Amino acid sequence: MVRIFVLLLLIIPRFLFAQTIEVEAKTDSSLYLVGDYIHYKIELKYDKNIKVYFPSVKDSVKDAEFISEEPVKKEENGNKIIELRDFVFSKYDSGSVTFPRIPILYSVGSDTTKSIIRTNEVKVAVQIIQVDPHGKIQDVKPPLKIPFPWWVILIATLGLIAVAALVYWLWRRKQLKNTEKKIVRRVVIPPDKLALKRLYELDEKKLWQQGKIKEYHSEITEIIRRYFEERFGILAMESTSLEIIDRLAKIDEAGKILDTTREFLSNADLVKFAKFEPMPSVNEEMMKQAIEIVKTTPLEKAEPKVEEEANV
Repeated sequence: MVRIFVLLLLIIPRFLFAQTIEVEAKTDSSLYLVGDYIHYKIELKYDKNIKVYFPSVKDSVKDAEFISEEPVKKEENGNKIIELRDFVFSKYDSGSVTFPRIPILYSVGSDTTKSIIRTNEVKVAVQIIQVDPHGKIQDVKPPLKIPFPWWVILIATLGLIAVAALVYWLWRRKQLKNTEKKIVRRVVIPPDKLALKRLYELDEKKLWQQGKIKEYHSEITEIIRRYFEERFGILAMESTSLEIIDRLAKIDEAGKILDTTREFLSNADLVKFAKFEPMPSVNEEMMKQAIEIVKTTPLEKAEPKVEEEANV
């Protein structure tokens, strides 16, 4: 009797203070269509001093494609913790899907010994949509008809009237403007006088004196190239120096500036392509050459004139 009493003293507390853990697996339905989302849920109930080591569920299911895992939900109920895990799977062919008994490790308190509890097996069926080959082709659901209230129709009508009135007013205004005769006066400056004006303005900037050699040569060559286009009607802005010389050689009026132009463009190319650092005297000479080119080929009796353009 003493031995039995001692044995009961050792066993009964273990039953009284034993730690419990429960697990249940389920799905939201047992029948799905191909492509539907299958929500596979695992619910655990365990004491607070139990630590759960949850496995990778997506690697355990072989019959369906893993889609995602919802955030873990936990709540406390007295001394119990209720943990809900929701996994989303899908199957793209008809057949059955088996969610196997998934082992879940856990330990109690400070004890490092790990025990195993397994979920129950869950099976679901996936089938295709039954189609009547002799039936009428139609939508899965009929179109939904939404009745329009009378005030929506009224607002739409008033809006259309307002837009039509605005369009007519704009059209009428444009017609009235087109009937008015306007004279636009534009002062046309001869190309030689315009080029000289630009050269004098460039000289006043003192670019090369400030060390801005490339900027100086870029601006002065652009002025002369633009002058050639406006004065002789040749393409000079995007042409090479040799092309400009060849085109000028075919113009009688430009014959007297060929040598000066050749030397001018040669110095400009040295600075642009060969990174040549010209002497101050070269910079001054290029300004003199540019002015000489323009002054040697002025338009005869060319004075600023006013052009009138009539818009009716």
